[in-house]
Amino acid sequence: MINSSLTAECNKIFNFWKLEEYFTPSDYPALVLTIKEGKQNIPFDAYYNDHSIRSLPLKRYKAHNEYLRQKNKSDESLYNRANIYCGCYRTKDFVEKMAEKCKLDREKYAEINELTGRFYAFSVQIDLDGKITEEGLQVSPFFYAVLCMIKAEGINVNIMQENIWKLDEEVNEILKQNNVRILEFEDVTIVKNIIFDKLRIKSENEIGLKSASDKVYACKGLKKEDETSDFTSFYLDEIENVQKNYENNENLIKYTTSLLEEKQKRIMIDSDVCSMKKWLEVDRFPMGKYPSKFSPTLMQQIAINIAISEKDRKEKIFSVNGPPGTGKTTLLKEIIASNVVQLAEVLIKKGIGGSNFVPRKVESASNASYTEKYYEIPEEISKYGILVVSNNNGAVENVTLDLPKSCDMGKDKTRTDYFDREINKEVYFSAVADNLLGKEGGAWGLISARMGRKSYVTEVLESCVFAKKNDASDKVTLDLAREDSISWEEAVDKFNVAKGKVLLLREGIKKDQKLLDDFYKEGESFAKSKLDLKQLLIEKEQLNVKLNEVRTELESNEQLTLEQEEEIKYIKEHSSIFKKLLILFGIGKIGRHIAEKQKYIDGLIIKHEDIKHRYSLAVKNTEEVCTKIEKQYSIISTLEKQVQILEEKIYGDKESLKNKYKNNFADRNFYKNIKESEDSQNACPWTFEEYDMAREALFYASLQVRKAFILESPYIKRNLFVYEAYNNGKYTIAEKQQMFPHLFNSLSVVIPVLSSTFASVGRFLKHAGNMSLGMLIIDESGQAVPQSALGAIYRTRRAVVVGDPLQVEPVVTIPKVLIDILADSTCVANAYKVIENSVQTFSDNINEFNGMIGERQVGCPLVVHRRCIEPMFSISNLISYDNRMFNKTNKKEEYLKPENLFLIKKSGWINVEGEENGGKDHFVKNQAERVCQLMEDAVHIYSDLFETDDKIFIITPFRTVAESMRKFIISYFSVKGYDKQILSKWTKNCVGTVHTFQGKDANEVLLVLGCSNKSAGAMNWVVKKANILNVACTRAKYRIAFIGNINDWKNRRYFREFIPSFIDIINV
Repeated sequence: MINSSLTAECNKIFNFWKLEEYFTPSDYPALVLTIKEGKQNIPFDAYYNDHSIRSLPLKRYKAHNEYLRQKNKSDESLYNRANIYCGCYRTKDFVEKMAEKCKLDREKYAEINELTGRFYAFSVQIDLDGKITEEGLQVSPFFYAVLCMIKAEGINVNIMQENIWKLDEEVNEILKQNNVRILEFEDVTIVKNIIFDKLRIKSENEIGLKSASDKVYACKGLKKEDETSDFTSFYLDEIENVQKNYENNENLIKYTTSLLEEKQKRIMIDSDVCSMKKWLEVDRFPMGKYPSKFSPTLMQQIAINIAISEKDRKEKIFSVNGPPGTGKTTLLKEIIASNVVQLAEVLIKKGIGGSNFVPRKVESASNASYTEKYYEIPEEISKYGILVVSNNNGAVENVTLDLPKSCDMGKDKTRTDYFDREINKEVYFSAVADNLLGKEGGAWGLISARMGRKSYVTEVLESCVFAKKNDASDKVTLDLAREDSISWEEAVDKFNVAKGKVLLLREGIKKDQKLLDDFYKEGESFAKSKLDLKQLLIEKEQLNVKLNEVRTELESNEQLTLEQEEEIKYIKEHSSIFKKLLILFGIGKIGRHIAEKQKYIDGLIIKHEDIKHRYSLAVKNTEEVCTKIEKQYSIISTLEKQVQILEEKIYGDKESLKNKYKNNFADRNFYKNIKESEDSQNACPWTFEEYDMAREALFYASLQVRKAFILESPYIKRNLFVYEAYNNGKYTIAEKQQMFPHLFNSLSVVIPVLSSTFASVGRFLKHAGNMSLGMLIIDESGQAVPQSALGAIYRTRRAVVVGDPLQVEPVVTIPKVLIDILADSTCVANAYKVIENSVQTFSDNINEFNGMIGERQVGCPLVVHRRCIEPMFSISNLISYDNRMFNKTNKKEEYLKPENLFLIKKSGWINVEGEENGGKDHFVKNQAERVCQLMEDAVHIYSDLFETDDKIFIITPFRTVAESMRKFIISYFSVKGYDKQILSKWTKNCVGTVHTFQGKDANEVLLVLGCSNKSAGAMNWVVKKANILNVACTRAKYRIAFIGNINDWKNRRYFREFIPSFIDIINV
């Protein structure tokens, strides 16, 4: 039962997050002011003001369409509408007016004075004839929300998205009724007046609207494929939907309120050896292994084993802290392998016939179609689907586009040859995977696909279909796999054989572990026996001493008795008859004396018996101990031999366990000083080549079971037809809500891993209900705002969250002072005001398995780095990870050699002085010129440099520098005869700000710092945290060059820490 106080807190937090979305200013639209037609630059989009040319550039768009048609471009690339933006007001003045009207404490919210930026009040969309489109007018939520506070003269206002939609609809209806067309910018004023009348705005000045520039209006042409709205929040609908339905979702409640919870007792999984051993038990490993000759490292394997487990865990959200290059993709691959094997077992249990799948009739569909019914997918199947989501579109696409590629699955890179396309034409719907990748032979199998955007969903559904009667003969469909695939029965038999081998090897590992346990037990017994012997010898020595003491006492007693008797005898022999009579009767002095002597002798005789008894006992005890000692020597001899035999089996020749498991042999020494042990951290306990090969073979066999099930059972085939119809807009809303989870889960049976960005989840999974989907994996979670994950967590059963708060932080465009105001208005805890909060920090807070990076407590930490060589690794390790990481990059020493074919022979600092442009533009022309000189050399080293995006990155902390660098490079090299379109594409992918490169890497990085000594504030912003430098350095696998004035940077935070040890000035 969920605590009612928690639901109350949830609602406050949801309301706060909704306000954050409303108050986030939309990105300023990027216009294409000129466009290329042949060798000419033609004017295109345009800004307007009261003194501008009157006409909008609609004729230009039409003319450019004609040019594109002549070039045989597709309809998707044609321009069919335009967005017009009105306002361009200053954010600071608008918020200041709100603060004034709401009587806010200006000292408390002093940062209002520092606000910058601008916003448009509304946009209106028209077609190329000036007619308002279906989307029509959209009022900026930011403009509307701040206005509501101004009008209410208070910050406690109930802002609802429905009210904005209603305003949009009412204005659009007026425009429609009056048949308004917008051909000139003056026509936009008509729209503006209608909005202002509706909102009862008498003048701009009254509500603090002041123009930020003379670019009062903007007109931007749109292609068919372009997103239509600039004002739509990706997460508002999601937050509102979740808020209405979350009360039965414990995972989501715990996630949302994670910052309120007192720190529960955590398992420090990186140092608690007992817990580590528990999670490394043989039966906790995945049965299957993703194809590779390499095994996960220690902490990777622990994370994998926890992630796939459904027992011994309190929480269903598990977070992994993955610094750069620590193998987050490896983690995903092994989870995939586990889920694929587990699903195969369920499919075998269900079978391809019978009544295990419940059919549901679709009332709105024709009985003659393929889509009149669908099958429900049981939870025990759907829970093994994997949805990968990220805030970073590049990261999520990289994962799902890279996984199917055949180049990493050749027999030289895996334990088996099952996945090598040169050997096997068909592995797992390989032709369909080729089709999706757009390259024949490029994919080994249909293991993953990108979804989210409508175009991606359509592409996947069009590929993952079965043939229909009227299809073209050359159409690539799932059916094509039939001729090179085995039957269901054969697939099941082969699966059982492969599983049996894995289980047999597991039993062998358990026996080996028992042998090691026996060795330790025998060793402990041997040590104890030697201690026991030592104790017996001490006891024998003590008994001997005692025996001697008793013997001496006995002899003394006997001697004394004899002496007394001899004395009596002597007296009697030398006494007169009279005295003898006195002695006989014991009278007289001599009689009494002799009587006392006799009494004394009697006492000695009694005492003699006692001493004699004690002596006998001492002799007996000594003999018994001697017997025990003799026996103990025998026991020790036997144990010593047993220990030697076990030691030989474990540590001896080539047949030993140590040799079998090599570095993965996890004896007691393995766990000594485990956090600092580089060898142990790089190992995968209790795995070996034959075992990994068997698990890899089981993964392959599981895919064949999956494929046979898809091809031979009616369930998935039917549901894919229905999903295609669903995607094409068929069915009622009620039917969609009922069927969609089953359709999506059917696709997850075909494609084990589906991906999306957070921004697309709301549309893409709109009709997926509470916990209706399988496993969620969130990638690059450190750069995602907490509310972005709500919809994905709500729809899935469990989550694995992977990221690093020490890399790129969430991009939050709402001013911090507004966050404080909104948090105060909703009464949320102060912890929710922190602008650096991310999906990762929320998940770490509820994760019961933690570790330490320096003084920072994080989720389950990965600590073995395999991307960068020096100095990039050590810079990152020093400034961000408290030197906790271990560098196991392959051939790292070899790549350091200057004879390698790199542009930069040795990483270092290229010192370039010069002045920045100023006015917050930190571009330094001298630095750009030096970069281009370097790039001239680079094109001789990398002949395909501008056709690839993995050789050189040009990275900068500043957007202004990135934009100017792109233009400068295009201009510089186009003059030298390079194709401008190729240059444009290359600079888009390989030149940019730090945050655009997270999740990517290249051979070399040129880190263009920009700035000059007059922009100390900007330079200090770069080093406010280590995140920017950390990400920039770890994009470079082999070389990095810092480009800037070293005198401006060398004494700043972080730079002064690593420059003396790792960076010299270089001449390239």
